[in-house]
Amino acid sequence: MNCLSYVDSGLSCDTFNIIHLFDGNKFVEKELLDAVDYFRQQNLDFCLWVSKKNLTTEVKACFEKLGLSVQGEEVGMALDLENYEPVTKGEHNNILEVNREEYLSQYAGVIARNWTPADENVMKYYETTAAQYLDKSRGIVFFLYQQDGLPVAGVELFPTDDKTIGLYGLATLEAYRGKGIGFALMTNALNMAKSSGFKQVILQASEDGIGIYKRLGFQELTNYFEYS
Repeated sequence: MNCLSYVDSGLSCDTFNIIHLFDGNKFVEKELLDAVDYFRQQNLDFCLWVSKKNLTTEVKACFEKLGLSVQGEEVGMALDLENYEPVTKGEHNNILEVNREEYLSQYAGVIARNWTPADENVMKYYETTAAQYLDKSRGIVFFLYQQDGLPVAGVELFPTDDKTIGLYGLATLEAYRGKGIGFALMTNALNMAKSSGFKQVILQASEDGIGIYKRLGFQELTNYFEYS
């Protein structure tokens, strides 16, 4: 495909069924029509992500034809790790690396409980993909924050290549927000990324998180739009 890729998680869940339109200049309408039809024919929920740069007039017109509308917007940000000084915090002692299925299930529980009621598809997804996520050769790292023995927050790092690593799924249960837990997870993850030899960390930030990320040195690059 010239302009997009898509992932079918096997579940009816727009958290994991994603169409990514990565090149608006090479946009082929049939590719998008086929991708959307793939999910609709199977009655699977999905979402589509596109950056501001790739949201061309032609792409927008096709979205309208398909009945796709904007559901959210996030800011794409990047941090040059050469400009990042590792941070040491006592709260880092509450963070453990997810290295077995028990911990991955706890991480999934944190993510699932960010919806009310908790999203059972999130639990099913991580149960199904546990072996792949826990395969060290893939370079994927999860961190889980435990407060008094309870899993209350987590974050995922997913390498793009040997220089760039993405930070995803930073989530804290509502009752534990505003206590510095998210910041502790962030700095722990950035410390690990730098010590592992990565040069850049990338992420998508909601409006609530931009200030924290800028404080750590992240720079805004573009905007990403979620359609469904």
